[in-house]
Amino acid sequence: MRFLPSISLLFLTFLLILSTDRTEAQNQNNNYGKEFRFTFLENYGSLDKVSFVVSLTKLPDTVRIYVGNSSFGIGVYKNYDTIISYTKFSTPNAFVFGPNKGILINTTSNSPFALYAMNNVQNSSDISTITPSEKIPGNPDYYINTYRGDESLGKENNSLFSVVAIDDSCYINVMPTADSKYNLVKNTPFGIWLRKGQVYYEQALDSQSFAGTHVWNSNGCKRFAVFEGAKCSYVDYSTPNCRGCDHLYNQTRPVQYLGKSFTTLPYETIDGGYYYQIVATENNTIIKIDGVYRTTLNKGGVYQYNQKSNVAVCIESDKLVSVVELMKSGECNGQIDKLGNPSLMNVVPNNQLTNNTGFSFPVTSKISQNPSFPADFYVGISAPIGSLHKLRINGNPIDTTKFVNSCKNTVGSIKLNPTLKYKISSELGFIAYMYAFGIDESYASEVGSSFESNNTQITLAANQYTTCDSFNIFKFKAKSDSFALFKWSFGDGTFQTGDSVNKSYPKTGIYQVKLNATYPNSIGCTGDTFVKTVTVHKRPYFTLGKDSILCFGDFFQVAPVVEPKTKFLWSNGSTLNMVVVNNAQKVWLKLTDTNQCSYTDTMDLRFINCDTNSIIIPNVFTPSNINSVSNDNINDLFETKFTGFDALKGKIYNRWGILVYSFNYPTDSYWNGGLNNDTSNPCPSGTYYYLFEFTNSKTNLVRSYNGVVELIR
Repeated sequence: MRFLPSISLLFLTFLLILSTDRTEAQNQNNNYGKEFRFTFLENYGSLDKVSFVVSLTKLPDTVRIYVGNSSFGIGVYKNYDTIISYTKFSTPNAFVFGPNKGILINTTSNSPFALYAMNNVQNSSDISTITPSEKIPGNPDYYINTYRGDESLGKENNSLFSVVAIDDSCYINVMPTADSKYNLVKNTPFGIWLRKGQVYYEQALDSQSFAGTHVWNSNGCKRFAVFEGAKCSYVDYSTPNCRGCDHLYNQTRPVQYLGKSFTTLPYETIDGGYYYQIVATENNTIIKIDGVYRTTLNKGGVYQYNQKSNVAVCIESDKLVSVVELMKSGECNGQIDKLGNPSLMNVVPNNQLTNNTGFSFPVTSKISQNPSFPADFYVGISAPIGSLHKLRINGNPIDTTKFVNSCKNTVGSIKLNPTLKYKISSELGFIAYMYAFGIDESYASEVGSSFESNNTQITLAANQYTTCDSFNIFKFKAKSDSFALFKWSFGDGTFQTGDSVNKSYPKTGIYQVKLNATYPNSIGCTGDTFVKTVTVHKRPYFTLGKDSILCFGDFFQVAPVVEPKTKFLWSNGSTLNMVVVNNAQKVWLKLTDTNQCSYTDTMDLRFINCDTNSIIIPNVFTPSNINSVSNDNINDLFETKFTGFDALKGKIYNRWGILVYSFNYPTDSYWNGGLNNDTSNPCPSGTYYYLFEFTNSKTNLVRSYNGVVELIR
């Protein structure tokens, strides 16, 4: 079996990848900070207890708590949660933290920590993660997402919200969706000045809800926080036997930190499901649940749904929305011992993952380890599908056998021991919630997430996030929810302005694309800088060579030389690094490199019957001696007889390798034995070497021969 020489393949092209790394101002932060400003909402009774959970300080530290004209310090531990509680009998007592009081908590070392705050009255409690002051964006925009209260107990247990100024001279604007006990008229704008640390508090009338109420600042670049909830609420009111009123308390997320894709948490053992509520921040917002269209909302519009089974729900929208989840009242939540009551918590957008968090469970008289008062304590986790193997709680893998998939995430709950302190970690990211319930009482809150600002984003044109375009053309676009001016720096010394720009990179390499956004309408706000990494990779360009005509019986072998881990796919389905062909066909090869860039080349191979061709090359000839009297004119030329070819290239060498004659037949004649075919300069008798190449110009068939011929005089 005769093989033709193999072909080596070369590579040269480019791949452009936009990384998902983010290193920008306001664009990705976890729950840890150095200062927290907040307030409690009014519970239906006088405060029995307030609790603060200080989580994951790097060093032993002292927490400073400021409320009113008072301040006091509490020692906290390194890398462990510290639960700080004040009751109505302690000094200071819980009443100091009563509703409408601005509260400030920081540490003496100014090291970052996470904070959770719980308001507790007997049979009524709820907890909220507190957002660090430095993570509140300049000029935040809020849409309140709370629930109505209940009047049946003879008290004004209505919907609530509070605003806490983080900066001085905030002018707070409110467009209410409910009439209030104090200043607000439904759908009528209201404004009020707040100093740093000052609180503005409102309570809805009757059984109205502040859900959808818009709150914003109009005096420069000022920060403020909003808290939402209800004094005491049933969930839900459409079910007559759904008795069990409980306090709702939650920090409102700014629009800048909202999202478009959410996975709700099915509460373990609560088989009657839960209640979720969606608030739109823009007109004509389309809402889908588990992929099915449900409604279109305008700005401030509210969509409520009673999820009657304990399953995760996928919520998607085409514009930014707020989503909250409410635990149902104990009489109708399906818990076998009728444990639990309403609670309110944010559902975090699916993309806002964190890598680590810490938390502990505060206890109340009804949510404790007391056997007389049964209670359960859980952490709920949502993580990208396929990433659960990286999750650790206190360094140990978790049991995820009951987790379910929804919205490209896997979500589930794990029962925990409330006497322990917990740390969750995963390099692949997760979102975490804690919740607990006992007789006639419950609480729930997010405890692990990040904050990704939707104020401004860098995006690429469709299908350009990962591309193998050899022209290296990118279409960058800046998406902003507010008016902004954009300046681009592409990392190669070039710049452009505008919200949509095209850019090409002529060379391979890694480039830092920076977008500087300034907001002229937000007077005093500093610009944001957003960074993306663009890498120009090689692409596996190659060639299989020219189309060829071969003889039947020949075997054509292609064995390209490639980079390691390059994947092959041949036209015959083979994935080996070589192929052998011995019949007519179009051969193509697709190469895919480690960057998932691919390139395909095709070669047409034809096979013909070469046996009809003949070549006869003599091994001796006897040219006449020019000085001889007799000249027989027999065998005077080194003449080759052949058929099937129409051209011959020949070279003749003597025994010392010196070229004595080169010719192209039929243009030139065969060798007559003379140097350069000059009979007046005859070559001596002896052995000579030849190299012949026969060609058929119609079929491109080529045959090469070499050998020796004896010249005799």
